[in-house]
Amino acid sequence: MQVKTGPCRRATMVSCIPNTERLKMKTNILRAGALALAVAAAMATGALAQGPGSGPGPGYGPGMMGGGYGPGYGRGGYGPGGGLAALNLSSEQRDKILALQEENRSRNWGTMGQMRSEMFKLRSMYSADKLDAKAYSEQQKKVDDLRRQMLASRIEARSQIEQVLTAEQRKQFRSLGPWWLQEEGE
Repeated sequence: MQVKTGPCRRATMVSCIPNTERLKMKTNILRAGALALAVAAAMATGALAQGPGSGPGPGYGPGMMGGGYGPGYGRGGYGPGGGLAALNLSSEQRDKILALQEENRSRNWGTMGQMRSEMFKLRSMYSADKLDAKAYSEQQKKVDDLRRQMLASRIEARSQIEQVLTAEQRKQFRSLGPWWLQEEGE
């Protein structure tokens, strides 16, 4: 039995709202929910993309594969407060260092790609039904060798960057080393 409550003839308030208005309300609720999900996903993705060590504190210094960590924000190289920005480089020094970094990046680009391919093989081996310890170990050695190559290249690039700096800047630059090499209390 339905109770008559005016022109809509139903006891519920929702049913008294015309269909077009109900459709607009549902659409708005769905849009708000989708927006909330998108914002949450974007925030989570941003946090994951930054990885550990991003934010205020020690950050990556001289650019991609250029080597060196230092105080700053995130992984900035020349930005406000990041890595080499603390050295007050002249425009000539900055240009030379950028050229060195680009040279190092292009020299290591193929090695980086090869290392990622070898790492993919390593992950595939690990998730296989049967794990062959000897083959896995050999594959890990390939990845490690490529990492060592890139490390040597970064150290070489860092040495080249030091040659561009003044004595005072070199002293500051050396203090921008990896966090695990810094003294307690710094």
